[in-house]
Amino acid sequence: SLNNLGTMQSDLGLHDKALQTTTEATDIYRRLANLRPDAFLPDLAMSLNNLGETHSDLGLHDKALQATTEAADIYRRLAKLRPDAFLPNLAMSLNNLGTMQSDLGLHDKALQATTEAVHIRRRLASSRPDAFLPNLAISLNNLGETHSDLGKYEKALQATTEAVHIRRRLAKSRPDAFLPNLAMSLNNLGNRQSDLGKHEEAIVSAKEAVRLLAPFFLKLPRAFAKRMGLCVRNYLLHAKAVGAKPDRELLAEIQEALQQLHGDDE
Repeated sequence: SLNNLGTMQSDLGLHDKALQTTTEATDIYRRLANLRPDAFLPDLAMSLNNLGETHSDLGLHDKALQATTEAADIYRRLAKLRPDAFLPNLAMSLNNLGTMQSDLGLHDKALQATTEAVHIRRRLASSRPDAFLPNLAISLNNLGETHSDLGKYEKALQATTEAVHIRRRLAKSRPDAFLPNLAMSLNNLGNRQSDLGKHEEAIVSAKEAVRLLAPFFLKLPRAFAKRMGLCVRNYLLHAKAVGAKPDRELLAEIQEALQQLHGDDE
């Protein structure tokens, strides 16, 4: 219950309360795992993973890395004993670990963790695509960003392109669930194309990202404001790079809604 409460507090932006709650849950699970590791180590790993995310939300990146590393270590031990049960959890923790390492500028370590997450999720998706393709796309998206951080722009483009292809397939069957994710991968694809000087292609990708995300943003502005603002900013930057005129008809209602949100928050 404490673990679930912490997650709900984080969803509402109550990160200090979430930290207190999730820390208490972790302490309880640690005591239980010391007594009965077979029963409670999985719960401890879950709480440590959540604790790492909560620390990260508060900008406590060193503590986030510490908690997430411990979670990944536990899941690795569990996955050796019961791979069918715990490999998905290990991949999730490795994916999070790569993010935490990137936040601290540990890009080589982040590449190692994220690459392992991709390998595991690719194997899982080959046998159960409906269950694991969405997670594979997440890890590929992160892998692209990590390659980019290291200046490996061709590899970054390759990973991000694969994430777009997967999310495009998923969005065809379940658009409400996957179009926003496709939009964000397209946004990243535009950045990767721009890194390689492919500015015209970057504009096309970024514009599609804005177009796909627009209906979701206009329906639920606060829920999608951060993502929409990022997509619009990158679209305008890519257009400016080559002196192209952005699609003002597409942007008009979006920018008005963003300005309204900004005014409401002041």
